Amino acid sequence: MAIDTTPGTVAQNMLNGIDYSALIGGPLQAAITAQAMAAKSSWEFIQQVGLNTNADGQKEAVNVTFIYQKDGKLTKMIVPILTIVPIPMIVIDDVSIHFKASINASSSQCSEQSSSTALDVGGEAKASVGWGPFSLSLSVKANYSSKKDSKATSESRYSVEYTQDVSVHATQADVPAGLATVLNILSLSATGDAGINGKIEVEKNEITPTFGDEVSCNISVKNSNGLFAKDAKIKITPKSANGSTSFEGLAITYDHIKKPITAPGEEIELSDGKTTLYISIDPNAKAIPPMILEITGIVNDQEIKSEILVNEVKAIENKKTA
Repeated sequence: MAIDTTPGTVAQNMLNGIDYSALIGGPLQAAITAQAMAAKSSWEFIQQVGLNTNADGQKEAVNVTFIYQKDGKLTKMIVPILTIVPIPMIVIDDVSIHFKASINASSSQCSEQSSSTALDVGGEAKASVGWGPFSLSLSVKANYSSKKDSKATSESRYSVEYTQDVSVHATQADVPAGLATVLNILSLSATGDAGINGKIEVEKNEITPTFGDEVSCNISVKNSNGLFAKDAKIKITPKSANGSTSFEGLAITYDHIKKPITAPGEEIELSDGKTTLYISIDPNAKAIPPMILEITGIVNDQEIKSEILVNEVKAIENKKTA
């Protein structure tokens, strides 16, 4: 009987008919789509949580404000929210596709033949033989019949089965370089000691004037959001132990062109919210008593203040040194 090669051909055709591009490309395409969705989610989080649109249509960072105690008084901390909350940034770093195909093809064929033969001539003969006192009787009968049987069976079975395991691994992505730069800038912009209603910041809280020289001190006025208060106005008022409210031998100028402050309590305007004071001793002064230069201003209808301590200067000793 010849070998039936049909099952092998069928199995090969089934194997060739599997759409590998869909089986392998489908999960990869799904991973790419998921990665794009994750990136979009990160951008939407930054837009919705970390940024606001101001009245001019510009994006600005959302800040979180904390009020806490420092040195016996309430102060304010202003921190961009993007620097204190984790930004969801998921990256798919591994995709594993395991594919297994099982194809079963079988064919069976069975052929059976049987035959039987019987002869029956349907005749009978008798004979008798005698010899002396002995005799023999013989009877012969012949019969013949013929029968043939045949049986043939064939069977074919084909099946195909495949399984596919897809494993996807995702982790928190590293912050992109551009976003890291932005977050670093925002971190530096955090204000850890802002005033409740604003604040006047002085570069030097204490100075000692000297003859023939001047001491510079930067001053800035900030609002409650920690921003420079443009067009802010301040007044500088001296206070001495004897109750005097005059500069008593001090000469004070401000700005890079050194405009003189001619009288205590004179109002000066800071167009960009900051200036520099130049403090020196009048050559005709005999001595400088210890005093406090009180600096006051109005921000958002609230008075804010700061001060500079001026140490005593004895004119005779300083002139000898000069």
